[in-house]
Amino acid sequence: MKKEDKDIEIHFENGHVPRRQNRNSNISNTAARDMRRKKKTKDAKEPGKLKRKWKNLKKWQRVVIIVVAVILLLAVVSCALVFGIWGGFKKNVDKDNLGVSDDIANKYGKTDIVNIALFGVDTRDKDSFSGRSDSIMIVSIDKAKNDVKLISVLRDSYVAIDGHGNQKITHAYAYGGAELAIKTLNQNFNMNITDYATINFYKLAEAIDILGGIDIDITEDERLELNNIGDDDNPNFQYVEKSGMVHLTGEQASVYSRIRKRDSDNARVDRQKKVIECLIDKARNISPTKYADLVKAGMALCETSMSVSEVLSFAPMLSNDITIETMVVPGDEDNAVGGIYDGAWVWRYDLAAAADRMHLFIYGEVPETTASSKKKQESQTTTKSSKSSSSATKSSGSSNGGSKSKSSATTSAKHSGGNNKSETTTKPQTTAEATVNRETTKEHTTAEPKTTASSDETKSAA
Repeated sequence: MKKEDKDIEIHFENGHVPRRQNRNSNISNTAARDMRRKKKTKDAKEPGKLKRKWKNLKKWQRVVIIVVAVILLLAVVSCALVFGIWGGFKKNVDKDNLGVSDDIANKYGKTDIVNIALFGVDTRDKDSFSGRSDSIMIVSIDKAKNDVKLISVLRDSYVAIDGHGNQKITHAYAYGGAELAIKTLNQNFNMNITDYATINFYKLAEAIDILGGIDIDITEDERLELNNIGDDDNPNFQYVEKSGMVHLTGEQASVYSRIRKRDSDNARVDRQKKVIECLIDKARNISPTKYADLVKAGMALCETSMSVSEVLSFAPMLSNDITIETMVVPGDEDNAVGGIYDGAWVWRYDLAAAADRMHLFIYGEVPETTASSKKKQESQTTTKSSKSSSSATKSSGSSNGGSKSKSSATTSAKHSGGNNKSETTTKPQTTAEATVNRETTKEHTTAEPKTTASSDETKSAA
């Protein structure tokens, strides 16, 4: 399609009002060419910096560049985190005020899995990280297995926000920034998140352009909504002309990942996953001449709470194939109900069920050893309590004819013949008997608390 014919062929059947006639005028094209030439001239002034051969770089430099090259890999977030730190965007959070739950540690023990909160802010200001969190993800990274798991929490989820009652989870970031947003995730889903990265999605478009855009397969409905949203954001937005496999610019890809009205939040998560996967492929094949530009864009892309060493610990993952799995909360298993509540459209669902599903998705089944240890600990606690009760009973019996009670109980056992099992449930147990039961089977251990009740009856009889 020739540029001069572009306006003529965009009709109302595409779902849009025709563009202004000067949209693709010679003036616009000339300005665009001038900008490209200006950029090329600027790049040419620093040939040593931008065109340095990969093989000539030191090992530590290559590690840093690998991290830089995957800035758009939101799943790993390492690259974005590095930029945030180096650009002076590192933010400290009070880790004692994040509502970290012990639930995961109790169930799974110590693991090498790292959970990071990832927020995409809903703001038109490219230099801002405030406002509501348009996207909320928990990024779970297993460096040993090279696995990345993304849990997307729908922003309309109705949850408890500390100090603000029950509201949409998207409001937490606006009320208290990343710290309150992390605390809200931890308290409602029994998580152990202590770090975060916040992405400004409007700035993300620039980084995508540096990578040369991405190729994505889109539906006709997605194309129409993409163009509608883009036109609202920018009068000069470049329309996507067809559905199917298309090449998207940074601005188009950013808008594509935000589409929501045509279907659902769940579908939007799938679109974001597509973008992430495309960016991984692009980042791995980036030309060394684009590193400087990518760094520049990345420095304004995000803020984070992680340190340089924590970020660089992800670098070895980038040279291997990364497996990405996704999950959406709420799901069908969480008994979710969507509708108007408290004057707003929200998702209400079983938060405890959602938390259990999250833990299973991230860590798998509770290890048998951990479960056994927990049961053993509970058993020991019960046994200790039973022993104390038995000792108290013996002491009480001694001061009130305890020897007589013991003799009576022994006589009763002799007359019972083969009916010892039923008799055992009613007779009092001495400290020695309790010890034997504790060392034999679990069933005897759990039955020992009955000793207290039986001893009271004996005391009364005495």
